[in-house]
Amino acid sequence: TVGRETLSDPAANARAVKSLSYLLGADVTGICEIPAYAWYSHGADGEPIEMKHRYAVVMLIDQEFDTMEGASGDDWISGTQSMRAYLRGAEIAGVMAETLRRLGFAARSQTNVDSDLLHIPLMLLAGLGELSRIGELVLNPFVGPRLKTVVMTTDMPLMPDKPIDFGLQYFCSHCWKCARECPCDAISWGDKVMFNGYEIWKPDVERCARYRLTNARGSACGRCMKTCPLNKVVTADGSVLERVASWCGINARALKPVLVPLAVRIDDWLGNGTRNPVKKWWFDLEVIDGVCVDP
Repeated sequence: TVGRETLSDPAANARAVKSLSYLLGADVTGICEIPAYAWYSHGADGEPIEMKHRYAVVMLIDQEFDTMEGASGDDWISGTQSMRAYLRGAEIAGVMAETLRRLGFAARSQTNVDSDLLHIPLMLLAGLGELSRIGELVLNPFVGPRLKTVVMTTDMPLMPDKPIDFGLQYFCSHCWKCARECPCDAISWGDKVMFNGYEIWKPDVERCARYRLTNARGSACGRCMKTCPLNKVVTADGSVLERVASWCGINARALKPVLVPLAVRIDDWLGNGTRNPVKKWWFDLEVIDGVCVDP
């Protein structure tokens, strides 16, 4: 019988849990031990949160490249893409948590609307990316900034992954495209600062939130994600040029002073970050007073 007593190998458990996440539709999965500072102190109801589980299974959900190609980043599909990815992630984590509970382990899904802990520190510890100039956003080498997260916490013995360095800090230090393209000038043009124990490019979150809430041309905003030169498909499904460029960016560190400005110029020259009308498959419609209209 398969159960808690027989599933004691952390490495085998980690492989099995990751395989299950990919079967259910996660795009990239990492595992880490949960530090105490990642837990919220209190829940929305005001009650203290108990640090129940030792491990976090952190999953990235791709917001889908082709649809974002047809979007501006701050139009009406932007919010839909975010919520679709969050919904998909919640379903995946919920199924995985129930599977582990039936095997005798404690497990809980931690979603964007109901989470006992912060996701960003776990993404870094699970080796899923680095903090970017966009600010409070972890950029993944395969999905870029085009991602949403969901976490499953558990007491099942798991082998943690390690944080990664794929050269993003240098790239973001010499690429200002997201700051240039931000419609509300909320992204820093300057150097990193220390904030809450992290060295980050601190965005103006109030200005960003105000634009997202009052944007009359769309729902929320993802312009920084849309225009980032690393918003590409670098898997086997992507073009050879993009895969070669990704490999050089990660491995040819000595060439970065030449490659980074060249990459940004080529990205602009190719028109990346602009809307591709061929990829737009949806109608921009809004219901006002019970009537569907073109906003």
